[in-house]
Amino acid sequence: MDAKEKNNIKDTVAPGAGPSNPKPAPGPAPAAAPPPAPLLSAAQMISNDRKTLPEQARQYLGAHLLANPSHALNEQLFRSCHSFKPITLTFTNLRANSKAFLSLQPGQDAIWSDGGESERLVGLSFSSRVDPVIYVRNFLINAREMYLQTYKDCNEIQVNLYLRTNQQGVKGKVDLPPGASVTLQSSNDRSTVIGLSSFAIDLE
Repeated sequence: MDAKEKNNIKDTVAPGAGPSNPKPAPGPAPAAAPPPAPLLSAAQMISNDRKTLPEQARQYLGAHLLANPSHALNEQLFRSCHSFKPITLTFTNLRANSKAFLSLQPGQDAIWSDGGESERLVGLSFSSRVDPVIYVRNFLINAREMYLQTYKDCNEIQVNLYLRTNQQGVKGKVDLPPGASVTLQSSNDRSTVIGLSSFAIDLE
């Protein structure tokens, strides 16, 4: 092969490449990234999880819903009601290891709430104006019922939360140990009850 033929032989290089700036030849374009998986709502995730349970567990859950006559109303309020009304519950003179129960009456268009995510509400909180520590061992709450247990004598426990309702007032009942009381206070009403009692309080 003579010099002329040698000069005509060239390596394949990328445009703009040179001796001082070598660049590889362009390869095939990368494959497009797959689209993100669609986000599932909480209800869809619960439904999907329920399908994975054994039949006996699904029957147990179904029986629990049937045994709760307020379940359908609670669910309807959670989905359709966006009115949150603040209320403060002040428990006083709870002895050590005592239990306090408070519930809304069945049929009330109201459920307990810690506030809406988009409403900039403070949620559920505990405080005391007289005790250095809040001596609460257990606190359980669902849509209509509340249960509180202490592990030491408490002069005062305040619970701040909301009622999710369009009603102007609510009714309920309490079951307190001897000597204890609870004061329910809304923006314009106040009611104190003791023992095994019913209550009614205006919210607006």
